[in-house]
Amino acid sequence: MRASLTRRQCLAVCAAASLSAADSPLALQWRSIAAAIDGTVGATALHLPSGRRDTINGAMPFPMASVCKLPLAAHWLAIAEERRMTLETRFEITKYDVWPGVSIIAERWDKQKYFALDQMLEWMVAKSDNTAVQSLFRYGGGKSGMIARLAKWKIDGVRLDRSERQCAFDAAGVRNLPPVEKWEPGMDDKLIAAVPPADRLDALKRFINDPRDTATPDGAVQLIQKLYAGDLLNVRHTARLIEILESTTTGPGRIKGLLPTGTVVGHKTGTGWSEGGLNSATNDAGMIELPGNAGQIAIAVFIKGSTAPTSARENVIAQIARSAYDSWS
Repeated sequence: MRASLTRRQCLAVCAAASLSAADSPLALQWRSIAAAIDGTVGATALHLPSGRRDTINGAMPFPMASVCKLPLAAHWLAIAEERRMTLETRFEITKYDVWPGVSIIAERWDKQKYFALDQMLEWMVAKSDNTAVQSLFRYGGGKSGMIARLAKWKIDGVRLDRSERQCAFDAAGVRNLPPVEKWEPGMDDKLIAAVPPADRLDALKRFINDPRDTATPDGAVQLIQKLYAGDLLNVRHTARLIEILESTTTGPGRIKGLLPTGTVVGHKTGTGWSEGGLNSATNDAGMIELPGNAGQIAIAVFIKGSTAPTSARENVIAQIARSAYDSWS
């Protein structure tokens, strides 16, 4: 798929090309697509059979948003293997972990307070459940647990430092939190709303440039490639996580948006906070199955600091994914 360029976009592409003389033809096409919006776009794609890799801003860190739920899910399946834990092991959801908004668990709490690990993983990845990630990050050892796991797997450029709630509060500039024992569900929105809009915007700008809870496109692709190769988990748990990724319902207009109907895609989306028209992150990362015997593409497309509408940001991701698909098909 070829983008139609204005004169201004052509100039932007030429300037980008002069700064990155080693860009492949596909990467140059990505830069022309990215020129349609403001902010910064990063993308990496790896064609597994050939080993060919194309990238723009591949080593640059981007806020992960909910893409963090993929490495956390893999971490928990590894814990299950190590501790001989079953996927039916049930976890208690505490009052502090309940996160409003996108969460099936929050909708069922407090009538139901215990949930099976397998169900939490499925909702966390396929439905982007925020209560699940808040709970499993804490139960899984938090920052130190993820540092150790990613180091063991030799994954570079991916880091998880804060809980879902702490990321939200840092992005909104919330300080002076009440003690955990006095926490009540619904406090999140009240605390965020109490921060003046100008302060929230300043906080979001700082958050976009914070190195914590970020991934590089190269790092995300490395994680996905190792997962699908069976280098992270046993056969059973690898298959289960891929099954969950392929059942993802969020972000249908991103990697999957312009691919032929029926294309198999396993992916995890991420959408960061917005304030004053500025969006922190619009992301998607996963694996595309190519037709025939063409193999698979591991791909990650991240966008940060854009004021473009959601539809425009998602269309950039979709166009980059389609151009990669066409290149290798």
